[in-house]
Amino acid sequence: MLLVATISASIVGAAIGLAGILIGLWINGDRTERQRRRDLHARALGAVHAYAEMPFMIRRRRHEEEHQSDERVRLSELFSEIQAELSTCQVLLAADGDQRIARGYDQLVQIARETAGQEAHRAWKQPAIRADADMNMGPLFERLEPIRERLKRFKAELARASLPRRLRLIRWLRGTDL
Repeated sequence: MLLVATISASIVGAAIGLAGILIGLWINGDRTERQRRRDLHARALGAVHAYAEMPFMIRRRRHEEEHQSDERVRLSELFSEIQAELSTCQVLLAADGDQRIARGYDQLVQIARETAGQEAHRAWKQPAIRADADMNMGPLFERLEPIRERLKRFKAELARASLPRRLRLIRWLRGTDL
């Protein structure tokens, strides 16, 4: 009888230890996954912000005759890199599995291309600014409001998507995160 109790206690102890290890692995895996998602989300947001800055950068380009050609090349290459980053982030978010986030980002990129893309096109047709007083470009900032509005909504979607699984599950069960 004593032998059975000793064996049972050993098995129970081993089972508890194994359960602790498995729970620890699960929690660490969840934390790693959340950090990976946050890094991807930050990368995606950075690409949109960079795209929205392009009209400002184009208007602020160097205006001296000897630098104009270099500036066109520099800015067009930068613009191409940013567009490639936007497309890469779209693919990565779509592959990540959260279709609500992927659709939201696609909408954000579409609005960015419609507004900032159009403003960048317009900026190339305007002369580079030459005075410090022209740096703020208030009217251009106003015309980019649709990006800022959609960006604000997308950030709220990201905040929900970055919650730990247990909190997302609780919200889903309560019906507060549909």
